[in-house]
Amino acid sequence: MILSQILPTVNQLSHQDKLRLIHFLLLAISEEEGCILDATNMETTLLNKLASIPGTVWSPQAEYTGTQALSQLLETAKKETNA
Repeated sequence: MILSQILPTVNQLSHQDKLRLIHFLLLAISEEEGCILDATNMETTLLNKLASIPGTVWSPQAEYTGTQALSQLLETAKKETNA
């Protein structure tokens, strides 16, 4: 099976299942490299650490310079269309 066949299925996984997949891949790769990680409670520890990290959402609406730049691009495009 190739990666392009797997990705659509991976995209359908829940957030928690994606984290489990990351965990599985991390353990598999570390074993291939000859480094055995301690898997005891690693998944719970990883999920707890990820849950404590606040998510950041960026939007040009929240940043004045981004909004200004977008407005200027739209104005330029409008002038070029009308010319």
